[in-house]
Amino acid sequence: MQRPIQTYTDNYGQTIEFTIPIPHTKICINISGGADSAILLYMLINYCEEHIPEAEIHIITSANPIKSWKNAKWSTTVIDQLLHLTNTTLIKSHYTFYSDDQRRTELDDTEKMIQEQHGITFTINGTTQNPPVERSKTFGPPTFKKRDPGHGMLTLYVRDTNITSWVPFRTADKRIVAHLYKHFDMLEALFPYTRSCEWHPHVFSSANPGDGHCGECWWCKEREWAFGRL
Repeated sequence: MQRPIQTYTDNYGQTIEFTIPIPHTKICINISGGADSAILLYMLINYCEEHIPEAEIHIITSANPIKSWKNAKWSTTVIDQLLHLTNTTLIKSHYTFYSDDQRRTELDDTEKMIQEQHGITFTINGTTQNPPVERSKTFGPPTFKKRDPGHGMLTLYVRDTNITSWVPFRTADKRIVAHLYKHFDMLEALFPYTRSCEWHPHVFSSANPGDGHCGECWWCKEREWAFGRL
């Protein structure tokens, strides 16, 4: 018997189906501090509390100079707020890895370590599709490639480590994330605790926004496009 599938559709016809397939109960999620992974963790906690009470959730966060080493702080702020909102006891570990860049291989290595220590079999991350290219061009640099034709990228696949990876937002842009915040009434309870900004002094002459948003970088403009606010 398959576990329940929860379907969500935004006003732009973008749909995601949320479920954790049998037999997975030991789950790892990467939390960046941004809006995407924050709402994904909220949904994961709620789903497991209702349908997989024996689940274990293991969290990975990172820190790197691209985000002035503060992304570990921002992601921890998100986790703390979600613990406050849900009172969950399903989160069993939290690992932070440090890097001088943003290398996927370092996240993979951390997942392998958690696999060895805790027996995880399933990982989730909140990567979304880029906005339509004609829109994202107006956000300025960097220039991203066009959306995947037909949104054909896999959302669920098995890696060579025998870990099943799931990227539920991969076929939709950030507007589906905004829809989920509204659906779960999290626009005030969770969204203000997230941060998408990637301001960097070598790119922008404006003052460092600190824990706020610069409003100038590509990621700020994507966030404002989807949510209508920073």
